[in-house]
Amino acid sequence: MAEYRIAVATSDGKTVDTHFGHARSFVIFAVDEDSGAFRDIEERAIDTAGCAGGECGGAGCGGRNGAGAGQNVMDAIAERLDGVSYVLVARIGPHAIRALARRGITAYDIVLPIDAAIAKINEFRKRNLARRRSSKTV
Repeated sequence: MAEYRIAVATSDGKTVDTHFGHARSFVIFAVDEDSGAFRDIEERAIDTAGCAGGECGGAGCGGRNGAGAGQNVMDAIAERLDGVSYVLVARIGPHAIRALARRGITAYDIVLPIDAAIAKINEFRKRNLARRRSSKTV
C-alpha cells in the first residue's frame, strides 16, 4: 500500500480554515494512493509561525522564539513539514509557496471540510498520473 502525506492547517480538526503564516500546527494525514482512504497520523507544532500583517515572508512577517523575519520564517515552517507532498491552507502567500516548493511540497489554498479537500487532492493525483501514463505511450 503506497501512501503520500498531506499537511492541513485547521483550527477545528474538521475544516481547512487557517492561513499558512498563522498556523500554530498542522495535522498530517497519510493517504492511500489507490483507495483515497486517509488517517491522521500526527500533529506538528509550528513554533516559528507569525505573520504580523503584511505579506507573509515580507517585511511584516515576524517570528516567535527568536526566529528571523521574512523568508527565514517561511523556510523554517516549510522545514517542519518535510515528508509531506501537499499542504492545504485557507490562504498562502508567494514567499511561503516558494519555500514549500524548494522542498518539493505543493500548496493549495482551499476552504473545505478536510475529507472533501483530501478527496480533491486524490482525484487530482489520479488524473495527473493517468495523463503522464498516456503521454508516455504516445
